[in-house]
Amino acid sequence: MIDIRSDTVTKPSKEMLEVIVNSEVGDDEYKEDPTVNELEKYSADLLGFESGLFVTSGLMGNQISLLNHTNPGEEVITTQDSHIKNYEHGAASFLSRIQFRNVSHNDGDLHLDDIISQISKSSYYKPKISTVAIENTHLASGGTIIPFENIKKLSEFTKSNNLKLHVDGARVWHAILEENTKANYGKYCDSLTFCFSKGLGAPIGSMLLGSKDFIANSREYRKKIGGGMRQVGIIASAAKYALENRSNLITDHKMAKEVFTVIKNMENKIDCIESVAYKGTNMILLNFDSLSNSDEFLKYLADNEIKAGYLREKVIRFVFHKDVTSDNKEKIIKTLQSFS
Repeated sequence: MIDIRSDTVTKPSKEMLEVIVNSEVGDDEYKEDPTVNELEKYSADLLGFESGLFVTSGLMGNQISLLNHTNPGEEVITTQDSHIKNYEHGAASFLSRIQFRNVSHNDGDLHLDDIISQISKSSYYKPKISTVAIENTHLASGGTIIPFENIKKLSEFTKSNNLKLHVDGARVWHAILEENTKANYGKYCDSLTFCFSKGLGAPIGSMLLGSKDFIANSREYRKKIGGGMRQVGIIASAAKYALENRSNLITDHKMAKEVFTVIKNMENKIDCIESVAYKGTNMILLNFDSLSNSDEFLKYLADNEIKAGYLREKVIRFVFHKDVTSDNKEKIIKTLQSFS
């Protein structure tokens, strides 16, 4: 079965398993796991931050960031369809006791004028806005890249208005590699998370990056919410291996683009597909005219040993990752071409 539901379904390669077996470990709660320490420094250096903290998930990293940046009752500006707002089980209201304020956006890229408007509307009767949270790449729009130049402009605004800027960068390496630029996020953002267990292909873990003081506080928050770990070098070694091989993500982009081109050429022949979107990374979104037709399409794929899934109602998502081979891609294309 070819599984393109998500890039979280990958399994460790033989090379990664060998790295895991040979991991050097220690007690991370004493900061004595050399593999974790090396991974945190390596990650921070790559993106221009002072320090890093290995956490179990992107959700944990995002929520620890909000605990750092906000006080109860404050607001965080983000998009209506952001992951941090919609797909983290209400953790922000439960842990930080804050709420979100939605602003308009172009596939995840916040409109600066709208943020300025929201800030100017603040008053005695409204919650204080303390943080802006962006998502790069933007999941809900199909993996859209927020240009780094736009992030720099947003940073100028947040700094001048005494706001914190957090980046949910679960798939940020897709953006960095596709833009082919050295993204010094640490210079412009207060915090950033990225996942090892999505496109990068490690089994577990995310990285939280920020200043030394921010990470010191984050280590305490991690402990308070049960995130402290011991001989965690076993999984940190897999994460470091995945990060060192991050250039392989470009292969996923190329496969997604090739399959998108095939679907786009078929679009007029398949009445039930209203639109198809590819935003330059590893995802394709197929928007169907009805739920019954999208269900039928998923069944057709499953009957042909291809497992896909919904992003939201009537929108099916294809996500390409390291376990999708060239032969798998060709089978996907042939299966799509046979659909009518």
